[in-house]
Amino acid sequence: MEETNNLIFTLTAIFAIAMTLIYFPLRFFLTLTARSRRLKLLQKIRRLRDELGQPYEST
Repeated sequence: MEETNNLIFTLTAIFAIAMTLIYFPLRFFLTLTARSRRLKLLQKIRRLRDELGQPYEST
């Protein structure tokens, strides 16, 4: 029984370390790049509206 508990604890600890080292930095990076892409797209839309002479209404 104690070996099973040790195994479960070890697997849980390994999973937690993997999440910390891999998932969270990856998630943070993907979030930043998605925001950057959205910001560039909004800036492009604003430039196009200015070129067309249409007023921009922010919501």
